Amino acid sequence: MSRSEDPGRDEVLLAGLLRREPGSIDRWFRGDYPRIYRLGFGLLGDHHEAEDLAAEAMLRILDHLEDRDPARSFRAWSNAIVINMGRDRLRRRRPVVSRDFAEADLPAALRTEDPARLEQGELRELITRSLTRLTDREREVFVLRELEALPTDEVARTLNITESSVRSLLTLARRRLRGLVERGLSDGRARS
Repeated sequence: MSRSEDPGRDEVLLAGLLRREPGSIDRWFRGDYPRIYRLGFGLLGDHHEAEDLAAEAMLRILDHLEDRDPARSFRAWSNAIVINMGRDRLRRRRPVVSRDFAEADLPAALRTEDPARLEQGELRELITRSLTRLTDREREVFVLRELEALPTDEVARTLNITESSVRSLLTLARRRLRGLVERGLSDGRARS
């Protein structure tokens, strides 16, 4: 199973949270905080902002549990909250600041042919610049699908778009990232 884990686990935790069972908040926090942090980091590219976003999102999710549409999965609903909060942060801080992604975080299709050609920091900066040049929606789809390994249908439910839109946006994001990374590598070789 991907990082999206077991949907049944979410429903059991949700029921415990709604009944205010002892220990349910702690179990939920320990289980979901890492996922929410990763999602925030994927969107914002800054560890400190991701920590702040994750903490705020956890509180907002907990505060609005009773308002959740039961037709929507808990995971899709909570991911949408994190994404919306991340969008708000991005709007407030334009231009986007640097991201701290390692090349290993990228899918194989986007990894460079010869990473030894660049210093680790230079490669990270190239990937950072490339990721920030995606549209917000392309970056959201890329982060959810590729970095978080969520299934296409869950990405679609989270972003409230069709599965075909997810596939199209993902294809565009991969193509744009690949081109940006390749151009950056070419430019780097030309300067050497």
